[in-house]
Amino acid sequence: MFARLCISSVLVAGSVTLISLFQSSDASATSSTPICSTTQLSVGVETGTGAYSAAGNHGVAFALINIGHAACSLEGYPKLEFYPSIYKREIIKTTDNGGGQIFAAVKPRRVIIGPGATASYGINYGDAYNQGDPSAGPCMTQSVTASFPVRVHPYSVPFTVPLELNFCFANFHIGVTSIQAGPLPRTN
Repeated sequence: MFARLCISSVLVAGSVTLISLFQSSDASATSSTPICSTTQLSVGVETGTGAYSAAGNHGVAFALINIGHAACSLEGYPKLEFYPSIYKREIIKTTDNGGGQIFAAVKPRRVIIGPGATASYGINYGDAYNQGDPSAGPCMTQSVTASFPVRVHPYSVPFTVPLELNFCFANFHIGVTSIQAGPLPRTN
């Protein structure tokens, strides 16, 4: 009986160690890592055509690079504003947890971004919903401005990057994924 109890204790202790070894860096984040400020981040967008496209669905990947000298953390969704974003009184609507045919819906979790490391998020949209208007040229965005759940800083500013997508063809709906560890958001 004593031998079985000792073996069970060793197995339980061993399995706890194994579980902690396989946790991802975003799941094992400590509270000592401060929230990022905008002065620590740079934002890039992958604008290659067709890189994330399938059957009338498209995705655009965005990268958040820590250009600071210390690790920082983010959790949640970016807030996006498209320009232009309105046509014939219809306006672009964004949906958090915007998993789609390209990028998967991932629950928000704290992501640690080390110096020089990258986190990411993506947008999903369709391009075959509202193609009936032949004058849809005004439906092309020129840029997107992203705000992040960052630490308040006197020099905090949103990031604006060029981005062209036809929001009429997307039926005025864009899905936004949560911020994730790594250079690309998880795909379906």
